[in-house]
Amino acid sequence: MIKMIVKRLGLLIFVVFGVTLVTFFMSHVIPGDPASMIAGQRASEETLQSIRQQLGLDKPVWIQYFHYIGDLLTGDLGTSIRTQRPVLDELITFFPATLELAIAAFAIAIVLGIPLGVLAALKKNTFWDNLSRVFSISGVSIPVFFSGLIVILIFYGNLGWFPSNGRISLDINPPTHITGFYILDSIFTGDMVALKSSLEHIFLPALVLSYAQLAVITRQVRASMLEVMSQEYIRTAVANGIKGRLLIISYALKNALIPTVTVIGVAFGSLLGGAVVTETIFGWPGMGKFVVDSISYLDFPAMMGFTIIISIGYVLINLIVDIIYGLLNPQMKQ
Repeated sequence: MIKMIVKRLGLLIFVVFGVTLVTFFMSHVIPGDPASMIAGQRASEETLQSIRQQLGLDKPVWIQYFHYIGDLLTGDLGTSIRTQRPVLDELITFFPATLELAIAAFAIAIVLGIPLGVLAALKKNTFWDNLSRVFSISGVSIPVFFSGLIVILIFYGNLGWFPSNGRISLDINPPTHITGFYILDSIFTGDMVALKSSLEHIFLPALVLSYAQLAVITRQVRASMLEVMSQEYIRTAVANGIKGRLLIISYALKNALIPTVTVIGVAFGSLLGGAVVTETIFGWPGMGKFVVDSISYLDFPAMMGFTIIISIGYVLINLIVDIIYGLLNPQMKQ
């Protein structure tokens, strides 16, 4: 296990290098001039040239890349062209909002996905199983921007049950900063007004963000449950009089969740990276919305910083999943 962890952490260096290489050169083939975005279209050529020199854009691309790698090794992700602040500081500011949204969506996917998968397996080829198939197919087929707009139209436009944007109501002060998570900070400080508003604001974006992964988890749990239920030890348990919830939870579901752990771990990584569209639709002030706003300004350092942070997070999440899988499955230790 220790050797595996050391090896994966070593590979993380090559992953980050590959990500920086691809994203850096892709960002520099995008049409447009960041200097023009800063100075304006009517700026003189002398002004534009001065800005390019300040940003290092007057040098060849490969030299810019090596300078960027050198800064990256010192923990410097560069300075945002749009805000003129260090990219790392910007991402640290917006990261709690993105992580809070991803955790909320992850919780919805787990809480609903596992029971629905179990129900579909136990009711194989019935109405409930067919309904779960339609639910799963639609979950992975419907684009997030479409489902987000539909949810806003129904729950905000027609019913008025939930707000459509932001993290908290404008007339309510955010809770005292402790963790950066509005829900936790509201609980820690006993601010029930902020807690209620935070829960109302996070519900719709978390629901939309979780839908695709919820569908995947449901299908995975169903498939794993069907495979486990056909095993000899399950039939032996039934022959010994074990049935009902004890059979399903202690014997079947416990073993069915082992292969599902991998899917669940990948789902959380996808939620972090996939929050870009959701945050844009719902005006959620997280890293996703920050990078979308930066794209329109050709803010290369901000775009690359976001990509690197998400890539590192994705690799670390997969490492944690492998560790958990090894602990749950004794065969992986042999």
